[in-house]
Amino acid sequence: MTRILASILALSMTLSAIAQPTRILVGTYTEGTPAEGVYLYSIDLETGEYTLLSKAASGNPSFVIASSDGEKAWSVNEFNDGREGLSSYTIDGDTVALLNSVTIPKDKVDGADPCNLLNTGDALLSSNYSGGTLTAFRLGEDGRIGELTQHFGQEGAHMHCAVLSPDGKYIFAANLGNDCVHRFELGTDGMPLGEASIAWKNRSREKFGPRHMVLSPDGRFAYLLCELGDKLVVFNYSDGNLKPVQILTAYAGEGHGSADIHLSPDGRFLYTSHRLKQDGLAVFSVNQRNGKVKAAGYQKTGKHPRNFALSPDGRYLLCACRDDNRIEIYSVDTQSGALTPTGKSIEVGAPVCVQFLP
Repeated sequence: MTRILASILALSMTLSAIAQPTRILVGTYTEGTPAEGVYLYSIDLETGEYTLLSKAASGNPSFVIASSDGEKAWSVNEFNDGREGLSSYTIDGDTVALLNSVTIPKDKVDGADPCNLLNTGDALLSSNYSGGTLTAFRLGEDGRIGELTQHFGQEGAHMHCAVLSPDGKYIFAANLGNDCVHRFELGTDGMPLGEASIAWKNRSREKFGPRHMVLSPDGRFAYLLCELGDKLVVFNYSDGNLKPVQILTAYAGEGHGSADIHLSPDGRFLYTSHRLKQDGLAVFSVNQRNGKVKAAGYQKTGKHPRNFALSPDGRYLLCACRDDNRIEIYSVDTQSGALTPTGKSIEVGAPVCVQFLP
């Protein structure tokens, strides 16, 4: 009887926790759209009911990240006309507010259309599609963005994302233009870009176009989604070394617009988003022994799915569908990884990025 009561109490507490509304941060395109900047929402994932808590005016904050404590956030300002740069925000309960903004100085570096950010603790690193550079800015303890400290680029490059290795020793950067992944030793004192090398390069005749990359939480595997070839590359990872073990076509739509990639919290499933043709989300099961993946389904979505996010418990997936002006909500079968439309969505102008807050 005692065990039964304990189980009932544990279940009740779990259900209570699930029912609690969660906060999400949304990045948008503001040029020529109804959007105004960065949005903070409260949402009950069980019912789909949501409330706009706050918004911070910002220009084209198309990619946004938050601090681990959920009290700070940063976005790109994706322009290529001199306004390109980065912004920082404070998050105080139900309010998000702009803290400061910086532009990428054209007299020092060619870096327009910033599209991704990485917080290394004492620096904020942006991947810039046009100009093909990485730019590092010093980061204050209050989250304020400081001066430019470093930059890296190559002829013909289109940098699209940078990620930190699970062991905290390296930065990997996906270079869509030159079909490769760069590796940097992680530096300090606001200068994160240490010694550089090529971790992987596509040697086939077909253009892959590396876009986004994730590493497994246990640090054994890495997954690279390639935009132009719609390819998914699986690597074994060990101390900065990427060894390809599997290359497959991520989806059959041939849209050449593969976008985002995420692992489920338990690492058992991998999801990728695809746009321009047969827009949707591909589902893969992950072999826990060798990291290889197997196609497990495909869920059609609204128009032009970009970034998406899985809830911390892995039971829901939120997908930003830019051209339908909504974030679609899907339930996740945690046993099979399958996605099911809930029919619920958050209506917001041109959403392109969604992040769960703690």
